[in-house]
Amino acid sequence: MGLSRFLKRAITENIGLKAFSLAFAVGLFAYIHSKEEIQQRTVPVSVIVLSPQGSERELMTQMPPSIHVTVRGTARAIDTLVKSGGLAPVEIDLRDGQRDSVVFDESMFNTPPNVDITIIDPPRIKLEWQRVIERQIPLQASITGQPAKGYVVKGVPKVEPSKIGVRGPVSLVETMQFARLAAFDVTGLTEGVFPRRVAIDPPPNRVSYTGPQSATVTVTIVRRMSEQKFDQRPVEVIGVTNAVTSPRTVDVTVVGPPEVVRALRADQVIPRVDLTKVKGLNLKETPHGTTRAPVEVDLGKAEVEIQPPIVSVRW
Repeated sequence: MGLSRFLKRAITENIGLKAFSLAFAVGLFAYIHSKEEIQQRTVPVSVIVLSPQGSERELMTQMPPSIHVTVRGTARAIDTLVKSGGLAPVEIDLRDGQRDSVVFDESMFNTPPNVDITIIDPPRIKLEWQRVIERQIPLQASITGQPAKGYVVKGVPKVEPSKIGVRGPVSLVETMQFARLAAFDVTGLTEGVFPRRVAIDPPPNRVSYTGPQSATVTVTIVRRMSEQKFDQRPVEVIGVTNAVTSPRTVDVTVVGPPEVVRALRADQVIPRVDLTKVKGLNLKETPHGTTRAPVEVDLGKAEVEIQPPIVSVRW
């Protein structure tokens, strides 16, 4: 009877405290053993590439900034590894420019105790190299904006120097046709010659320019010109009477300021051949004869183009 009472008291006395102690002991046991369980986790590992400097070979393969490594170990060891920042970066030495691939293995990684590497992704990277060449290519200028009203850009911009050296992988350098300069803004400019130092646009990736990174671009601004054609204008002969030209008429194209060209009338456009200006011709000693002489049209502020520019004269 005494034993039964003792056992009953041992079980029921302070039962709440005993239940708490039991639960705590079970939880502590589970926690400790859970830390000893084996886990796997994938972590990123940075890749540091030591590239060739000034080499005659260029690495064309885009190396990844990181790879993925799957590690296996106790939960405690894995947690410690992650909290410490993971695995240290892996360094790839490509400075000799000769390797055709990079193979990753466990020996390249410094893992803590109780942690093993099971998977490396990617396990291998194939490398592509190209020969580095250098050549000269033209510099190309461009215009933006509009000059002041009544003015235009004359011809094409002049660039000095006209070429620049370019260095890089053969597949990129051989396809480059020109290096582009920043646009020359002519907004509001009037008549004159305007030199300006202009920067060269950045080269493509993997390519570099040798020499100055700018060039002098010179733009010429002139007054806007108008053009008008006067067909079949009769040719007058100065120096003799009753002279006849062949052909008897010429076509005259007048180029000049718009206000000058617009005001011209056909009767003001008079083609003339002046025999007194023909070298070696003495009209007093040659009352009759033939010669070839240039046709002239004097219009002051306008320029002329005559077709044909030379005619035959008979007198």
